[in-house]
Parts: sequence; C-alpha cells; structure tokens
Amino acid sequence: MPPQSVIEQGLAIKMAQTQQALIIHLAPKVPQLPNVKLRQVEVTLREPQDDDIFHIQGTYQATIQLTSREKKESGPFDLYLAREKTEDTVSWFLVSDDHRELLITNPT
Repeated sequence: MPPQSVIEQGLAIKMAQTQQALIIHLAPKVPQLPNVKLRQVEVTLREPQDDDIFHIQGTYQATIQLTSREKKESGPFDLYLAREKTEDTVSWFLVSDDHRELLITNPT
C-alpha cells in the first residue's frame, strides 16, 4: 500500500495541476505551478487494483499560494497511484488519464 507521504505528494501535485489549469485559463501570464501546503490529509480508502495500482480516497485541508495571495481549500480527493518495483528500487507514480507522473523512487 502507498505510504502517507506518497499519497500527500500525489495529492499536492494533482491539486497544483488543477490550479495551474485554472490559472492558465484565467490569467495566462502566470505559468508556474501554485505552491500547495497540505495541512490535514485523512485517507478513508486504500484499495488495491490490478497491476500494482492503488485507488486512494479521503479528505484534505490545504493552503494554496496563488502569486501574492493565499487560498484555503478543503474537500474530498480521489487518486490513483501506481507502484513499480525493480530489484533495488520502488517507484511511485500519480496516474491520471493514461499519464504517469513520477512521485518518488526509493531503494528497497
């Protein structure tokens, strides 16, 4: 099962990507990912799927830094995380719409 740190990293990236999509639409001159600080992440479901993919659900509270202002946000989340093992490492990926984004690689 994915550790809490991997879940939080995946959630932060997913939230930043969502905020970036909104920023690009509303303020296209601000190209960077917003800074997301998670304050509370509660996992309510860790469900293994096929091929080392895990379905994770829960709730969060976060502060999002948008250029010069902060926005507080909370609500449910729904993530898919994939694990890839080799002889000497374990890597975790955020999975969305046939896209895999590397979160972390650790030695086994």
